[in-house]
Amino acid sequence: MLDLETFKKNYLVVGLNDAQVAEIAELAKLRRLMAQETLIRAGDPGGDFFVILNGRLNVLTPDGDKLSEVGPGSVLGEISLVDAGPRTATVIAIGLVDVAVIPTPDLRRFLSQNRDLGFTVLANLSRVLAGRLRLANEKIDELYDKTTDSWDRAL
Repeated sequence: MLDLETFKKNYLVVGLNDAQVAEIAELAKLRRLMAQETLIRAGDPGGDFFVILNGRLNVLTPDGDKLSEVGPGSVLGEISLVDAGPRTATVIAIGLVDVAVIPTPDLRRFLSQNRDLGFTVLANLSRVLAGRLRLANEKIDELYDKTTDSWDRAL
């Protein structure tokens, strides 16, 4: 059985009423991961959208650097709602993890059929992705600031 209270904590459903959240949750299937089990592998095709219900996972770059650790209420795979590109990170369970798995085509169809609800969900997604882009731009700027010309210190 899906933990609806935890599901309601994910950012995509902010602004929706309980009945609307329950409708989206009905699209999900529960999946349990064991410690060190991979949920998402960078480079694989997208396809499912995930809401973490219990447990914690590490989010890693394609070459294995840790980007973050996520837990209950976190959302993964949301970029696949926007495009059909490959996964951008690898996600591995730290311990026992329960996730709600929603096939992206099912969620897209549902949002299209429920336009007002769909607008709210996509607006929430847009705000979060915009925030992530701003953070990425700040990190890129920091990296540029740290790079120096080796000739600067030669004289």
